[in-house]
Parts: sequence; structure tokens; C-alpha cells
Amino acid sequence: MFASSLAVFLMLLLVGTSAIAQTCPPSGEAEGRCIELTADGTNEVSEVQISPGQPTTFSFDSDVRADEMTLENRERYKVAPGQRLITLEPSEKMRGEKPSTLTVCFADGAVPPCMTFRLVVHPAIGERRVEIVRHSRPVESVQADLKKSYEENARLRAEIQRLLAERDSPGGLTGPLASGMMGETGIPCSTVRVVHRPGNALTAQDVTTCRARGRIAVRFDLKNEGTAPWTAQGAKLVGPKGEELEGSVWPQKPVLPGELLTLYIEARTEDVQTAGPFVLKLWEADGPRTVTLGNVTFPALKKGPGL
Repeated sequence: MFASSLAVFLMLLLVGTSAIAQTCPPSGEAEGRCIELTADGTNEVSEVQISPGQPTTFSFDSDVRADEMTLENRERYKVAPGQRLITLEPSEKMRGEKPSTLTVCFADGAVPPCMTFRLVVHPAIGERRVEIVRHSRPVESVQADLKKSYEENARLRAEIQRLLAERDSPGGLTGPLASGMMGETGIPCSTVRVVHRPGNALTAQDVTTCRARGRIAVRFDLKNEGTAPWTAQGAKLVGPKGEELEGSVWPQKPVLPGELLTLYIEARTEDVQTAGPFVLKLWEADGPRTVTLGNVTFPALKKGPGL
């Protein structure tokens, strides 16, 4: 009993898998033409050749709302609509006419919701059968991807605005002087002894912190004692009151096993009124390994507005 139930389950599983993975057959093996419609092909228009007096059948692998389809010059066609098959036969009045448009929408509400065909009239040759294989996606999946895209776009816009703001002053040595970040006393820096948190993927050496008006920076050598490369994707500084500063990382290149790489972390500090101590957190690209350094302090400004 169990064996027969298992066999039925496996058969259903294979049938379901083959249905999900259905694609157009190789060229020459299909009856007529086969068109694959992908989830991101909503705006694609497929051209189909029709001919007066010759029926063309559209065969869909998903149910369609045939009663709601739109067809230009419908009065010049014989139309046989169905759930999976739609047959069109153009009349002689279509001979010599410009191409018309057929739009059919699917009944399941998944993406892509509709498909559009451009019907090109040929005086003698029309396609007899057109198979449509649709690779659909649930609307929720598409909405989740769109949300991720919106969030990423917002992050990139903020980064662009930050970069544009930094370009308000000239580059080179003139930039820090003109912006007030550096005065007669320069930019104060100091060497700090950081605390490594348990579970760090790499170790930091020779940590130096610097402070200017509106900016703080950390320079250190990161040693990779593991067996796989590690690349910093992002960084943030967390202050004693829970305030968080997003940091930029340079250079964004891998730290190879057994090697050292000098990293620079910089953050804007307009709203920060403390010298620390901060906790510096770094995370890698496409992986779970992190580096967390405690007791990151910054020198006070010797001249000009303090932070």
C-alpha cells in the first residue's frame, strides 16, 4: 500500500515538475509555431502572419479570458473563442489591410497578465497554429522584487546626493581647506587600541582614527587568517547612545587569505556630539562573516566648531 502511494506521489511530482518546466519543443518538432512568454515579457508584441479565408488557431497552456479579448477590426474576422484555444479567420475584407492587434489576458491573475499579437495579413500564406508557452510568476513575487528595486534605487539616490554634496568644494588640497575641514592645525589623528569581538572573521592592526569638521575616518590594516577571500561590502559606526553612522569603505577589494589590506572607513558626523567610544561593524559581500571592533574613539578638534 505504501509503495503504491509513493509511486503515485512521485508520478504526480514528476508531472507537476514537467508542467512547471514546460518549454517550446525544438524547431521542427512543433505543430506550427511556438512562442515562449516570460514573466518580464509583458510589453512584448509577437508578430503572427494571417491570410484571408485561412483559420489561425492560438493554443495557450494557461486558461485565458477569451470573452474579454480585444481584436482590432473584429467585424472582419470569424472568431471562435475558448479557454485554451482561440481561432481567427480573417475575411476577404482584410486583404491588403494594415496589421491589426489581438490582446488576450490570462485568467489566473499571475504575471505576465496579458499577451499581444500583431496580425500581419498575407495574401496567400497564413500560420495555421501558434502555441503559447507562458512562464508565469505570482504577483506577490513580482511585487517583492519591485520593492527590493525601489529600496535599492532609494539607496543609490541617497549615495548620489552624498557624492554630489561632496563635490560642492574643489578637489585636492583646496577642498578640505575651502570646506573648513582642515585649518592651520591640520586634521587631528590618533592611534587607538580597539577591542576585537569574539567571532570576528579577520583581525585589525594599526588602527588610526581622524576627525575633521563634519567627518570622521578610520584607517587600519585588516588581516585575513582564514582560508577564503573576504571583501567588505559595508560598514557602520554605532555610538554610545545607539546612534548609527553609515560608513563608506575604500578600497572595495578582497582581502586574500594570509594577507593584509589597508582599509579606510569614512562617515559624516553633522549630528554627532560625542567622541565615542564607537563600535565599528563591517560585513562582507554575499556572506555571513563580519568584523566588529569596539572602543573606537576619535580625537577632538583643536580649532573650529567641535562635534
